[in-house]
Formats: sequence, structure tokens, C-alpha cells
Amino acid sequence: MSILTDEELACFGELFTPQSATSLEPHQAEKTQAYDEHYLSVSTEIPQVLTKILGQAQLTLLAEISHYRLWFPLVLKRDELGQFVPVLGVPEVLDARGSERSWRVNNLKGVKVMTRCCEAQAQVLSLSSSGLTIRLPENCCADDFYQANLLLPGSQPISVDFEPVRTENDIMAARINAHGHARQAIREFLFSEHKAQFSHLYAS
Repeated sequence: MSILTDEELACFGELFTPQSATSLEPHQAEKTQAYDEHYLSVSTEIPQVLTKILGQAQLTLLAEISHYRLWFPLVLKRDELGQFVPVLGVPEVLDARGSERSWRVNNLKGVKVMTRCCEAQAQVLSLSSSGLTIRLPENCCADDFYQANLLLPGSQPISVDFEPVRTENDIMAARINAHGHARQAIREFLFSEHKAQFSHLYAS
């Protein structure tokens, strides 16, 4: 666990209103609070499910909105006056209903996967930071999509590797292996989709 200085802790304290639930240990937060309220906490420990997704992040800001948990990578930088300034990255959105997992968006439009070998394109049916399902095109099999480019609206092709989990009829489910810019682009897209679908949760 990282040790925060008094100055760093004071910086975090300014981020929250008196009504916000703040803590260095999010698992200590009151679990009986109503889901229709929003809560924030700062953590120096990253849940194991997020370690690969958030990479080298050492601090995270947790925002709980309804039954969703938004984990923001958090970096402390000093401004020209030498004061700490918190800089938030793009969050990983988790669905806390049942077993906590990366939020998955369905009914996608304009999201495809293109193989690198034969440039065949497959429609993406659902997408999360950790995996996706696609509809395999004719004359293609799961092996063709081990290495592919993910095509997101308004973005350059993203190079990703897949680990096929299962294939049933023409639907393949696979884990996503992406790093650096690719991982960031996927997280940005998912966060944008989450805000669009649940704009009422962000209104307050």
C-alpha cells in the first residue's frame, strides 16, 4: 500500500463535499447506503480484477453511481506553485450487481473486428474492457481472429489479440488482450457509451 503525505491527503479532502463518503479503503465504506445516491472514495489499493486493465496506476478514485462503480486512475502532479493537482484518467466502469465485473455494452452499431490475415470483418455484438462477442462471417473460424483490429466509431483501428473462450453456431466469445493506447481507447469508448445510455445518473 502507498503512504500518502499530509499534503496529498489535504488535496484529496478538497475534492469532496461534506456529504460525500470518503475513505482510503473503499471496502470499508458503508454497504447499506441507497443505490440512488453517489459516493466517492480514494484508494491506494486496486482490486485484482482491475490490475491488468488499469495498468501501472497507483492511486484510484472510486465513484459509485447507482449499482455502477467507476474506478478513475489518479495521478498527483505539481503545478507551477508546487501544489499538488489531482489528474483523473478515463475510468473503468464496473457493474456491481452480483459478482463485480466490467460493464458490457450490447446492441452496438458500427463496431467491428477485422482480421489481419485476410481482412475479413466481423460484427461485434457486445463489448467490455475484458471481452467481447462477435458474429463470425462466412468462411471464417475463431482461429482467424486471434489477432485482429478493433474498429470503433471515430477512432483509428486498434490492434488487439483475442483468446477465444467458446464458439456456438456462428457466435464467438473471446477475452481481449490490449495494452497502452488500445486499452485506453476501449475504455474511453465504453465510458462514453455508459454516459450516453445512463445520462440521468450523471445529471446530478
